[in-house]
Amino acid sequence: MKTTILTSVFAVLVSITSLNAKNVTTYSNVEMSSSVIKKEYVSLDKNTSTPLTKDVYSYDNKGKLESKNIAVWSSEKGWVNTAKYEYQYTDNGKVSNVTYTKWDKGTNSWSDKAEFLAHIYDDNDNILSVEQVLIENNVDACFISQK
Repeated sequence: MKTTILTSVFAVLVSITSLNAKNVTTYSNVEMSSSVIKKEYVSLDKNTSTPLTKDVYSYDNKGKLESKNIAVWSSEKGWVNTAKYEYQYTDNGKVSNVTYTKWDKGTNSWSDKAEFLAHIYDDNDNILSVEQVLIENNVDACFISQK
């Protein structure tokens, strides 16, 4: 159900983007294996065939979105990451957490800072709230244990 909604929302967004970007052509590729489905969308300038953006969606074998990576084209470097989203789900298949991380151009790696969105549900799986937490992963080693 959630995948259907996400797919429908994505299709609408692509349609709206297509209406606004008349000089852009988007190509797609789908790779399937036994454990993951990867969908890649590459947008090109229609007049020059220059790559513009690349969005890569990874789904688990049940069709749940696991991650989305966004990259832009650089004529000097090729594809350069800009952001990634990582998704986690409850046992009932609802989104429990979303992590958003930007690409750090200075270190040429994912930023140590991320936004974490925790989705909170009641006992009947109705959404109560979404809490945003800013995370700084600049600790060399972090161990958490519980007895």
